[in-house]
Amino acid sequence: MALVILGLGNDLLGDDGIGLLVADACEGRFARDVAVRRSVRSGLYLIDELQGFDDAIVVDSVIGDRPGTVRELPAEAMPAVGVPSAHYAGLPEALAIARSVGLRVPTRLRILAVEMDAAQTIGAGPRPEVTASVPELLARIERTAHDWGYGVRDA
Repeated sequence: MALVILGLGNDLLGDDGIGLLVADACEGRFARDVAVRRSVRSGLYLIDELQGFDDAIVVDSVIGDRPGTVRELPAEAMPAVGVPSAHYAGLPEALAIARSVGLRVPTRLRILAVEMDAAQTIGAGPRPEVTASVPELLARIERTAHDWGYGVRDA
């Protein structure tokens, strides 16, 4: 068994970098069967980050009304959809394509998203109300990893 914790985002776009910050905070908190990765890419590139793992916890941002609010997005609620081009593929499409060609990608998936508003400041880090979500995200990630049978080190 192997778990990947994947932090997504863009550290040049303010609050959108929260997934990368959470990945940084996860370093050293888990046993060897847990990999921590970061990516500024999306779409089909996510296959590279997820391939070879049995389970995945993905952390990203999502536009919402209450910046800093942590939401869990059920993977089954995000089915792959027909997209006009590979340029529009997201996580559900990437996983569906990988599975269709027989690649080993996670069967268990937990998606944690932090709400941000639509306005982004180029070159700024996440705002305090968004970075305040990091402890809650870490607790959820650790609880999920533990529940799935992965080792969590004392912080």
